[in-house]
Amino acid sequence: PRMVGSVTIGAVTFNYKGKTYKTETIPVQIYRVAPATAAASSPAPVSPTQTPAPAVAKNLPPLQAALTQQAATHGTEPFFLIAAVSNSNPYVNESFTLAVRFYFSRDFSDAPYQKPTVTNLFMENLEPVQGSQQIGNTLYRYEEQRYQLSAPTPGQAVIGPASVRYREGFSPFAAFDRFFGGAGLGSPEKTVRSAPISVNVRPLPTGQPASFYGAVGEGYTLTAHATPQKVAANEAVNVTVTVQGPGNLKATKNLEIPPLEGFKIYPAAATSKQGPGPNGQLTGYKIFKAVLVPAASGIYTIPSLEWSYFNPVTRSYKTLRSEPISLTVTPATRVEQEFHFSGAAEPANGFQALSQDIRYLKMTYAPAENFLTRFMRWSKINWLVLLAIGLAALFNLLGQKPLAKKKAFLAAKSQIKKASRGQMLSDALSTYLQQRFQIHTGSLPLKEMVTALRQRGITPATAQSFSLLWQRLEADRFAPAQTANPEATSRLVEQTLDVLNLLEREIK
Repeated sequence: PRMVGSVTIGAVTFNYKGKTYKTETIPVQIYRVAPATAAASSPAPVSPTQTPAPAVAKNLPPLQAALTQQAATHGTEPFFLIAAVSNSNPYVNESFTLAVRFYFSRDFSDAPYQKPTVTNLFMENLEPVQGSQQIGNTLYRYEEQRYQLSAPTPGQAVIGPASVRYREGFSPFAAFDRFFGGAGLGSPEKTVRSAPISVNVRPLPTGQPASFYGAVGEGYTLTAHATPQKVAANEAVNVTVTVQGPGNLKATKNLEIPPLEGFKIYPAAATSKQGPGPNGQLTGYKIFKAVLVPAASGIYTIPSLEWSYFNPVTRSYKTLRSEPISLTVTPATRVEQEFHFSGAAEPANGFQALSQDIRYLKMTYAPAENFLTRFMRWSKINWLVLLAIGLAALFNLLGQKPLAKKKAFLAAKSQIKKASRGQMLSDALSTYLQQRFQIHTGSLPLKEMVTALRQRGITPATAQSFSLLWQRLEADRFAPAQTANPEATSRLVEQTLDVLNLLEREIK
């Protein structure tokens, strides 16, 4: 920089295949730092034990000002190590920066660095930087390592001293390489250390909103989206909520999606990550995912989700709200099979008569007398024969129904034992309910399924067991990560068999 003030590094553009790509502009603030030990026109007398107060520009950021001021107190030492923080009085979970700076005015080599230890703090490495500073009549160069810190609890936090061991003398290695170790030339090894730093961590103010999960800072953003936004009933919708902002979001609690009428919600584990942000700081990302399953068709709206944070600058809580999400749910596409124990074939046109509620009278002339009419005039012996045939047919029909229902139980039991995942268990149980109880699981919410079982004589305890099992099977279908192991599947198989036996035993 050639002058003091605010300047901007313009965007870099690149044209490729008819498209133009452009970087963001980079703002730079340039400060004037007065020489720390420069002679004044009329210097005030200073005692031999008193260190002159360094002159520091008032508009320097707190961290830069603290480093500059500390460096000036070392006078003419050729090597020294200092450390400073950007905020010595942060709030809980508020990110702040620690900078450790090794100054040198002579060549050195073989300089391993030992980073500081911390108490009651989380510490993340930031990118190292290099620079130079004029102190009195001496130009120093420095290597700086930065860290991003945050405190999980209020009270005192301590940053221990960092240290550098070095050997004075020329080295063929570059300064940055020497800082992390290089070849020495046999000169005596020396050590410089930074002073420990005490940090007072303040508790957060009261009055936290219900949507506050622990984030402290400013400049956060909240986004939410769902895929797909058009589904059939009983199919999954993936909802992703992303929070982005300064610092480390790992310590914050997970966002809770409130209950939504008409949906079952299966939350998934949140993930946290970090990436480079402005001014060398880290930007935190926290991603929340959930699976929503609509029970019926219609047009639905997932309302705005709220996420709050504490702004240490304004000392107030601020709430972010995502945009509402519209979902279109069509009728279920999963066709439930009807079972006919009589073996009657469906009409060739593909339509199937489930019931009739109107029977029309036909005004026609009486037909000519047939064989059955003449048979009705026979003797009592013929009546007895006809009655015997009817009773035999009735007994045969009554025997077929229990046999078909018994087959439904045995088939479901066999499928359950062979199942290797929750979806197979769900299908086997659905088929059994259709055959045994004429309950079609694809078109009924769980509450109505339980009511239908109670109406067929199932006890409240067994109905409750069925309800819990059905919820576990649905969780395995829509959030398989929770049960994606053989041991969990084996437990589901055992639970399904237990419920199946209870249902079969209590059926009326």
